[in-house]
Amino acid sequence: MELLSPAGSMDSVKAAIANGADAVFLGPKLFNARRLAGNFSETELGEAVGLCHLHGVKAYLTLNTLVRNEEIGQWFRVLEKAYLAGADGAIIQEVAFAKLIKKAFPGLELHASTQASFMNWHGISNFQEFDLVVLAREMTREEIKETRIKVRQKLEMFVHGHLCVSYSGQCLISSLIGSRSGNRGVCASSCRKRYNGKGYLISPRDLNMADNVAELAKIGIDTLKIEGRMKSPEYVAVTTRAYRRQIDDAMKGRSRPLTKEETDSLRMGFNRDFTPGFFSAPQIIDERMPMNRGISLGEVIKGRLTLKHAIELHDGIGFWRGTGILEGGILRGMTVNGKKAERAKEGDTAILHMKEFREGAKVFLTSQNKGKDIFALPKIKVTVDATGSPGENLTVQAKNGSWAAASAIALQHPKQHALGIAALAEEFARSKDIKWHIEKLALKPSFLPKSTLKALRREMEEKARQACGPKREKHPYTLPYYEDARFAKPRLIVKAYSLESLREADACGVDAIYYDVFSSDVKEAKSLCKKAAFFLDTPAILSDSDIVRIESRIADIKPDGIAIGNWGLLNLKFSGERHGKYSLNTFNDISMSMLLDKGITPTFSVELSAKQLSQFRIKKGIYYAHGRIPVMHFKGIRPERLLTDEKGYAFPLRKMNGSTEMLYSRPIATYEGVLHLMDMGINHFLLDLEKDTTTIITAYQKILAGAKPDTSMLKKGTTNKTFRVGVG
Repeated sequence: MELLSPAGSMDSVKAAIANGADAVFLGPKLFNARRLAGNFSETELGEAVGLCHLHGVKAYLTLNTLVRNEEIGQWFRVLEKAYLAGADGAIIQEVAFAKLIKKAFPGLELHASTQASFMNWHGISNFQEFDLVVLAREMTREEIKETRIKVRQKLEMFVHGHLCVSYSGQCLISSLIGSRSGNRGVCASSCRKRYNGKGYLISPRDLNMADNVAELAKIGIDTLKIEGRMKSPEYVAVTTRAYRRQIDDAMKGRSRPLTKEETDSLRMGFNRDFTPGFFSAPQIIDERMPMNRGISLGEVIKGRLTLKHAIELHDGIGFWRGTGILEGGILRGMTVNGKKAERAKEGDTAILHMKEFREGAKVFLTSQNKGKDIFALPKIKVTVDATGSPGENLTVQAKNGSWAAASAIALQHPKQHALGIAALAEEFARSKDIKWHIEKLALKPSFLPKSTLKALRREMEEKARQACGPKREKHPYTLPYYEDARFAKPRLIVKAYSLESLREADACGVDAIYYDVFSSDVKEAKSLCKKAAFFLDTPAILSDSDIVRIESRIADIKPDGIAIGNWGLLNLKFSGERHGKYSLNTFNDISMSMLLDKGITPTFSVELSAKQLSQFRIKKGIYYAHGRIPVMHFKGIRPERLLTDEKGYAFPLRKMNGSTEMLYSRPIATYEGVLHLMDMGINHFLLDLEKDTTTIITAYQKILAGAKPDTSMLKKGTTNKTFRVGVG
């Protein structure tokens, strides 16, 4: 069982390695779901991967966001650089990229991010290119057990840290409100707001499955993942250390709950109280203020801190200045009662030697490390031989003979002091990560400048890191090119929610009607649909048992088409027409092509503006033109009918097959904008209508026919922001 720890900075990489991680996941500056973390430049990424490999730890690159057409080339270049730097695997959301990646980058492990929305074994089975799949955090114990039996891929689970209240990859709220998409790594955390004036009604607790580790091992989960690339290195150290102990015990057949000391240590960092998640709990919400900053140490007053709790060097310290962000780090030095000290007791007056120690800051103890440096890494022992004589280059060779380095210039005859083993050992002792042992020195009296010796040592360090990682070569690859493709005739599709609405839509002469596959009156709906093609509409959120029910309903009702909202239905055996819904996150031509190749007409992502859609060469898709789109999908049934935020925006809730959909505060209404889309080549439009069916359909039919109906009254209370703005 692999322990996978988060790394948003080099200090977090070190904390993970030092405290027992088997692997770390880290992101580049772009294209990852934590773009607000520190992340890594190209150079820093290479250094981090090398450090991991030196210590026998794997490094996985997170590229787990949706990618626009104009970004695809850059996305693959980022992946290629990480591949050549030795990254062991890539974690992605764009499932349509999988086949291209496996062909272009041999030997690279490919992981499906939780953002890819794999919540059933049917969906996982449809993507054999993935070596590992991160399961949706909403899956229950029994669903996970069944999935382990059914699929060949390795399975990974989040076991600790931040939880999303909505299914990952299916949250659009911050995108539609502020153009900050969770699918693009800049979620605005709308779930952490107060609603209905009552509290934090949709703010989840933090996940803590430390007491479930032994059970997960028996089930056969391959990797346990700790969330937290935006959290501190102290948090990484404490959580990694706790789960390392739990995994080691589980591998020995032992199961033990965390001690009170271990639990308190986990609580000390930022947390919102703990839950084991849906694995074993029916709900995950805590309506209280979603924040706990650790143990209060006091407030900085007149440049001094009177301690409310004992501290010592290497403890984690956090500072709160009312900015919404807890800053801080590891305590490296302090003055206590006027003297430098290693520890201080309650009541002492202290000055903490940290840049965040400023007037008015509230100070918190975020981790207790008992004087231990949580970033301290053991040096890796490497045995080498050194040979050379004047006129030749000094050569340092690894004892196993697999790699060596030579000085940039030849050795010189010594004028005074000859280069000996002591001077060579002194220079090589400067390595931070490697303990060099010079076993054999075959060196005739000679001299070499210190700068040249230093350069040789650094080259040996780099080669040592490379020797510990996979051997990679650049492989030429070609990104697909697509010819312009569009439908010959326009089409108007309506999603209806009642028999009356369906009758109206059918009477208006629309081309197709979607109707809920699980509706109790779905058979009657089919019989009432006389003109339009009748589609069974399937939810975005499906369990494996739901998929079996859908297959049964298809056989019974025999619809003209199916609207597919979940990867579990991707390879559904059905001879009729198939449409892919917005929940499949079709963001680029590669995704369009994958679905069309399977006989599925995609729906363009609702997060893309008209301008961004103009970058598509494949226009054979459906545009969500009108309706109150779901912006969050909650597991289970919520008791409220409406959630109103502190600004007065009201979000209706709708029950859907045992789950709850939170709808956008205003209906999307494109109206005349469809003419611009028609000019671009997009001519299939979906109207998602809960009311005013005939009125709205008639307006769109007139617009598409070239008339200019007065839509001013119809537009009241609606928005066309998705058409205009899109996401960054």
